[in-house]
Amino acid sequence: MRRSLRQRRDQLLFGFFQAELALLHEAEARGELAVYYGDECRFSRHAPVPYAWQVRGQAPVELPAERGQTGGCSVLGLWQAKGVGQPLVSWRVEGALTAAVFVAALDEWSRSLSQPTVLVLDNAALHRAQLVEQQLATWRARGLQLQFLPAYCPELNRIELLWHRCKHYWLTPPDYATEERLREALDAILQQVGKRYTITCA
Repeated sequence: MRRSLRQRRDQLLFGFFQAELALLHEAEARGELAVYYGDECRFSRHAPVPYAWQVRGQAPVELPAERGQTGGCSVLGLWQAKGVGQPLVSWRVEGALTAAVFVAALDEWSRSLSQPTVLVLDNAALHRAQLVEQQLATWRARGLQLQFLPAYCPELNRIELLWHRCKHYWLTPPDYATEERLREALDAILQQVGKRYTITCA
C-alpha cells in the first residue's frame, strides 16, 4: 500500500550522487576515509499494514495506517556498510527521536573518530535542524563531514537495507510478543551486526 515517489526525483541528481558515493567508497578502500550511512528507524508492535488483497476488477479498499500508538522505540544507526566488519553504532530511545538526541549522539561519536569520516544522510527535518547546523563546524574540525542525499532517493542510503533485514528477517514473530521482548531482541541484533548479522553490499 506504500506509494513510490521515484517519479518525483531528479534523475540527474540521482546519477550524480550514485557516482559520488562510488568515488567515496573507492577512497575508503584505499584507507583515506570512512563512509557511514545514518538514519532512524521505528520499531513497534503496532505496525501499519503495508499490504492488502484486492479483488480483480473491483475498486481498491482504503486501509488507513495506524498512527499514534504508545510503546515502541526508535533507533538511530550509523553503519559503515563497506567497512571491515560492517560496524554499526546505534542508540535506542523510547518514543521518537529529537534533534537534541541526534546532535548529542553525533557529538559523542565524532569525538571517537580516528580518520576522516563522511556520514551520508537523507534530508529529514531532524538532520537539517538548527541544532545540527550549529555543530557542523565543530564536527568538521574533528574530521566528520555530513553528506546530504537528494530528495526521493532512499535506495542511496544503504542503512535502509539494514533496517529492512532487521524488521523482515532478523526479528521473528515471537520477538513481538511483548515490548520488553522486542527491546531485548532488537538490542541483541544491533550488537551483532557485522558478526552474526551481515549484509553483502555490491
